[in-house]
Amino acid sequence: RILELHTQDDKDPILAIFTECPSNPLLKTADLPRLRALTDRFGVALVVDETIGSFANIDALGWADIVVSSLTKVFSGDSNVMGGSIVLNPSGALYTQLHSAMKVVFEDLMWCEDAIFLERNSRDFMHRVVKINNNALVIAELLHGSAKVANVAYPKFTTPENYQQIMRPTADAGYGGLLSVVFVGGERASQQFFDSLLCCKGPSLGTNFTLASPYTILAHFTELEWAAQYGVSANLVRISVGLEPQAELVSMFQAALDAISDA
Repeated sequence: RILELHTQDDKDPILAIFTECPSNPLLKTADLPRLRALTDRFGVALVVDETIGSFANIDALGWADIVVSSLTKVFSGDSNVMGGSIVLNPSGALYTQLHSAMKVVFEDLMWCEDAIFLERNSRDFMHRVVKINNNALVIAELLHGSAKVANVAYPKFTTPENYQQIMRPTADAGYGGLLSVVFVGGERASQQFFDSLLCCKGPSLGTNFTLASPYTILAHFTELEWAAQYGVSANLVRISVGLEPQAELVSMFQAALDAISDA
């Protein structure tokens, strides 16, 4: 309906649909085939940020005109360099226009030593993603099975039909390393779990080490009511699972769950 309305407005046309795949922090996956059909119908671009899913796990380029990714995250993993990528779909109907535009606006601003570190860090990217996939799956299922947990946002549990239709058909493809959790005990339980979780704390994701953050408090502190309208609880804890030995992770997360009091 919105697209139909704006196609009739020459002064304020919609030029593109943007989506994360999956989204942050609720790990919802958009129906990319449906969005592709809509963008084809109305002649607009589909732009997908696949940072969280990563091209090791999902095929966003099969549906999008533009795929963007933060190379700062799991592609690097070491948290010592920043970068990003833009990939144009050469099979897309808008490729010629987009490629011409990129030639005009693109600036190569990456420092040479950043490029060296990014390439070096990325050499074992595929191996790391497989281990992170497996570790995150175990932790997500541990949390999902706890009576103290109200909800686990994770692609296997959240809009799985949309994620699975773009998941790569390989044995190593998985659901990525990011998940979010909300507790039955609300703010008190969230604080007890977070304070007892013996991992690094911070706002990034895709690190080689496990990283947790009180996401909503950090990202939306001045607009908590607005965030709640979209299902993002103020008590949400976001977790980026790393490369630690799986047994250590299970022990650490179980201890944090055990620290949540019943009262």
